[in-house]
Amino acid sequence: MSLIKKHYQTNSSSNAPSWMSSPPTTPFKRTNIKYKRKVFNHSQPYIHTLKEIPLYASFRKASYTIEATVILPLFITLMIFGMFTFRLLQVQSGVQKSINFASRTMAVTLGNVANSGESDKDVDTSEEDPTITGELSEAALMASTVALAGVEIVKNDVPIEFVDGGPIGFNFLSSSVEGNYIDLRVSYQMTFPIGLLGNYSFDVDQRARCRKWVGYDNAENTTDARYVFITDKGERYHTNYNCTYLNPSVHRLPKDEIDEARNKSGAIYYPCEKCKKTKALGFYFITDYGTAYHMDVNCKEIKHNIKKVLLEEVEDKMAPCSKCSAGH
Repeated sequence: MSLIKKHYQTNSSSNAPSWMSSPPTTPFKRTNIKYKRKVFNHSQPYIHTLKEIPLYASFRKASYTIEATVILPLFITLMIFGMFTFRLLQVQSGVQKSINFASRTMAVTLGNVANSGESDKDVDTSEEDPTITGELSEAALMASTVALAGVEIVKNDVPIEFVDGGPIGFNFLSSSVEGNYIDLRVSYQMTFPIGLLGNYSFDVDQRARCRKWVGYDNAENTTDARYVFITDKGERYHTNYNCTYLNPSVHRLPKDEIDEARNKSGAIYYPCEKCKKTKALGFYFITDYGTAYHMDVNCKEIKHNIKKVLLEEVEDKMAPCSKCSAGH
């Protein structure tokens, strides 16, 4: 009994809780051993071992982070690229609809204002200096057509914010209203908004080409009235508007090839009397059935201001064209 009493006196004098005290000696030893195995010591830090968290698990978490860092931006970029493609098609569709409407409308309403009757089949006359006659009317027609195209682009809700430069990013400088056609051309650029895969820009060129409408008269279908076509200084009248003498096919030919050139009738070419004093720029202009080569594509011998008149007005003054009016 003295040993048990001494043991309890020692435990009561310590600051440790009673349940953390050393177990008494027998007869309580067997019971306290079972109780001691269930006790968790909160005063000692809990340390994870490699057996509790395997090493490969930490590498797996790191790989997930790397994959998310690389794949997620790439996925977002591809998604935006797909949406940008649809925007590109939307802009193209809206612009094409607008320029088609503008060219057709102006061809009907003002197409005959600047009609010089020149065929632009083989030569782009927009690169040459315009003639004095009709210069103002052609400029007005061009300005009106471009302005109408711009109005239609706004009315059709074209997302021009995706076009580089916005409204001023549309370039109509390649358009032409000379000759018998209104040739409306527009070019612009669209840039991909995200530069993760590089700075990609798309150059877009669109075109709308309509033939000028010169009008319609019910008298054309009557037997009492017949119409023919003449030029300002021509000596013959033509029954076919597409006669090669009215609308010649103009070709550009280098200077060193003019001596060997022949027209479709086999005749050689001579210098034009009206434009031979003009300085040529390394090439001449010829027609399929003409016999003169020209230094200036705007020569009056090439360009004709075509007029539509009643046959009875010119029948006594002019002879019929041997090519298109034979037998009339």
